[in-house]
Amino acid sequence: MMKSRFKKIINCLVLLLCLITKVSAQEQPNIIFILADDMGYGDMEVYGHPYTKTPHLDKLANSGKVFTQGYMSAAWCSPSRAALMTGIYPAREFLSTFCIDVEKPSITKILHNGGYKTAHFGKWHIGGGKRSPNAPPPSAYGIDESFTTQSTGDGFTREDKKLPHYREHTTTKYIDLAIDFAKRNKKEPFFINLWLYPTHSYINPLPQYLERFKDLKVNIDDFEGEAQRDFLTYMSKHTDINKSMQAYCADVANLDDEIGRLLTALKKMKLDKNTIIIFSSDNGPGPILNNIEKLQKRFITKPLLVNSVGSVGEFQGRKGSMYEGGIRAPWIISWPKYIKKGITDTETILTGVDFLPTLSAMVGAETPKDLVIDGEDMSKAVLGNTHPRTKMAFFSDKPNWYTVRDGKWKAHLHLNKIKLYDIESDKGEKVDLTAQEPEIARKYEKILRQMKKEFHQKEAAIH
Repeated sequence: MMKSRFKKIINCLVLLLCLITKVSAQEQPNIIFILADDMGYGDMEVYGHPYTKTPHLDKLANSGKVFTQGYMSAAWCSPSRAALMTGIYPAREFLSTFCIDVEKPSITKILHNGGYKTAHFGKWHIGGGKRSPNAPPPSAYGIDESFTTQSTGDGFTREDKKLPHYREHTTTKYIDLAIDFAKRNKKEPFFINLWLYPTHSYINPLPQYLERFKDLKVNIDDFEGEAQRDFLTYMSKHTDINKSMQAYCADVANLDDEIGRLLTALKKMKLDKNTIIIFSSDNGPGPILNNIEKLQKRFITKPLLVNSVGSVGEFQGRKGSMYEGGIRAPWIISWPKYIKKGITDTETILTGVDFLPTLSAMVGAETPKDLVIDGEDMSKAVLGNTHPRTKMAFFSDKPNWYTVRDGKWKAHLHLNKIKLYDIESDKGEKVDLTAQEPEIARKYEKILRQMKKEFHQKEAAIH
């Protein structure tokens, strides 16, 4: 009889433990990280674009927190994505292999080990392709389901890519996959990397989206930043700037509508209150401007490139540049259950390598005790008030350019020459203060030269 009673007690305890585990799992938030491709800091209404229409992204912004001092840790696609996944500056290892180390922690592995169902839909670009053709597939990184481009995993076929408007239809496919994944896993926490194609070249919008902007006429003075105005003036010599801007706005509108469809689906599934939605972009807008002669030839061979007229806001530099326009990115984070709505954080400096430690802390995911990363847990800033970072923010994705942001100071070691800017008062990085502030300049030059020595021990040929 004692054995029978003891067995009943054990069974009750097991049942109770299962119930507690179930409740805990249901209370954990879902997470969807939406990453645009080459979308400029100033390309949404909420970030000051005079022409784009982004009602769904603006609604997302109003439901949570907008960061105006958010960055990616690199100025082009592949290394910026590696930093997001690993919390490690890409110049340390990634640029030697163009493949994230499968033996080291990644945000997807951490969440998967913490009980999350994980998916990656969209561009991968952190292993696979010409630079690393034998890279592991996404499934090697704790990802349960994936459908990707530029990876060794499942994705679109060659025949798919020949279809009309293939590029534009990828977003619909990825959103469909994300909605389906959420439906099938809504009773347990899930994480989705939703890394979309827009606004990467070559932009060829669907007719119904072009129709929305057919009457748009560009007044270059409508744009706040001098560098952006200069860029559009340059582009107007090589294209009908009205048609190019119409195409770009149409591409952004298509992206916004598809994100709106996802948000509506989450609400119908009653998942909207306890789902963290993060929106950002992997780097500044194209095209890369480091070789004007080559660019002008590409306008002829790739005529749709003239539609890449994204906005860097009030900054200078574009994709491929360590100036603000190349690395400053929109960061929108919504979590209705815990983040107050309608807040704009203009002080917190948030970077790509912070993504892993910040998100892990927000959802209580356990990270390895011996984890060594460059990123910093900025969850206090996300969930509460502004929060000063304790680490300097470094940026480098090529062997000849190293940059540091430290409070109001930003310094570049570019082509072996130091430049210093007060980024708070000089957002356009127009006034080099090296001569006026020699001690500060020497301080950061020393730091950056050490960074160069440490980071690029194995220099890769980056094109």
